[in-house]
Formats: sequence, structure tokens, C-alpha cells
Amino acid sequence: MTETKKSPETRAGTRPGVLWILTADSARDLFRYKSFLLLIFVLALADKVLHGLFPQGLSGIELPGLEGGGAAAAEYAFTRLGPQAMEFFWHWQTPVLLAGLFLFKQLISLWPSADMRRMHIRQRGVFGIIGSLASLRWHQVLWDAAAVGSLAAGAFLVAILGFVFFRGLWLAWPGAVWLYLWLACIGLAAPLFLAGLSYSSKLAVLSRGSFAQKLGLFYRLFFVPGLLVPSWLFFVCRIVLEAIFVAAIPAAIILYVPYFWLRVPAACLLATPAYSYLKMATFKFFLDRYRNYDLVATEYAQYFSDR
Repeated sequence: MTETKKSPETRAGTRPGVLWILTADSARDLFRYKSFLLLIFVLALADKVLHGLFPQGLSGIELPGLEGGGAAAAEYAFTRLGPQAMEFFWHWQTPVLLAGLFLFKQLISLWPSADMRRMHIRQRGVFGIIGSLASLRWHQVLWDAAAVGSLAAGAFLVAILGFVFFRGLWLAWPGAVWLYLWLACIGLAAPLFLAGLSYSSKLAVLSRGSFAQKLGLFYRLFFVPGLLVPSWLFFVCRIVLEAIFVAAIPAAIILYVPYFWLRVPAACLLATPAYSYLKMATFKFFLDRYRNYDLVATEYAQYFSDR
């Protein structure tokens, strides 16, 4: 994929403005497009309800956590976790559940991305969130499915190879350190995996570019240092903020409010502003990272010219 020509001064000059774009500019757009908050609230509420209902259909399936500590946890992970995980994934209900959650992910990811795209190309009208949903096309859904599917397959393969490697070390020199190193490797890769999940929907809603061109842009995330390193750092920060404001605080409400139909909306109401802000900031960060690629530069030419 070719890059648009930028002078060194322009490239260097974008850096001081990034923090402003991710903070004040993102917050300003949330106030300007208030219905985006409604969209995120509805999707978050639906997500909580579905996650509360689906597990009830998986009776009889248990995948125990790593209980105990040290050597006991390592022994469990490297001897029993694999067979139990295979039993879980081979259960007939599991593919149905995963397929349903995947399709829902497509909705909750593509719809906000389409909405933010229309914001940034100045096409969002009065009924913005409805128009954004109507603007989605099947080829965009299929492309996102292909990108996310390849990302998940790659992550699964890396996790399995890591498991085999550290299990071999554990068999030769038993100790909990190999389990901790395996989990640490997964943790280090997690921000990049989340970046891929986020960027896929943003590339999917582009109105230009072939299937292969978009995949080429998507895979550059994992090989181009200028995309990989900043994205990893950004999503580390996002994970921390999301854990506090979107997970921990709403979780406290869900734990201590006794009524399901009261605690779920209350938790979503508190999480919505924080999650909406993070999604808006992530979209702007994506634009900043991909601004030198033709597909993105052309699509958002007006947005970049205003910067």
C-alpha cells in the first residue's frame, strides 16, 4: 500500500496535536453527537443482557480456573487444562454460543465505527445512528469477519505454540515459573490483539479499497513499527482505563444491587460515558496512525485538512 507524500515537517508536526485530539477533541465530539452516547448505552445494555442469559444454556460445562498456587497451578495448566478446554469447545452448544457472540460483536463494533466514520466525513444527519446502521453493507461485515477470524486464528496458534513450548520446559524442569511466563506472554500480546479487533471495524467501514487492499492495511499493524508500537502503548492505557471505569465500577454495582433489571441499566449508565469516550479516542488514534495511507487519507481528507 502506497503512502501519501508528507513533508518531514508535517509528519513531525502531527505529534504535539495527538494528545489534544485524543482528549479535548474526543470529548468535544461526544457533546456534539449526543446520540452516539445513546447508541453505546443500548449496545452495552444488550451486551450485558446477552452475557447474563447465554451462560444459563451451558449447564453441565465447567472450565475450572487455575486454583491453588505455584506448582499446583502449573500442574493443572500443563496436564488437565488442555483436555478440559477441548471438551468445552467440542460441546454442541459452544459453537452456537460463539457464533452468536461473534455476530453480536460485528454489530456492536461495526455500527459505532460506521457512525464515527460519518461524523468525521461530515455526513451524519439528524437521525445519525439510524443512518449509520443503514449504511452498513454485507461485504463490510464479511470483510470484518475475515479479518477478525484470521486475527483469532493467529492468536490461538501463538497461544498454543507458547503452551507447547513452556509445557516442554515444565516437563524438563518442573516449576510454576513456566506457567507465569506463558501467561505473561499472552498478557503482552493482548493489547495488540485488542488493537486488531478495534482497527478491523474501522477499516471495514471504509467506502474505498478492495478486499485485499484492506487486509494489507490491517496486517501492517503487526509488522510496521510505526503502527505496532504506538498501538500497543495506546491499548495498554485503554485496558487500564477500561478496567477501572467500564469493568470495576459497573461490576461493583452488579455485585451489590440485588435486582437484575435495575443493576444492569445502572451499570451501563455509569459505563457509557467512559466507554463512549474511549471509543471516540480510539477512532481518532486510528486515523492518526493510518493517516499516511491512501485509503484512509482519501476517505477522511476533509478531517485531515481541518487539522
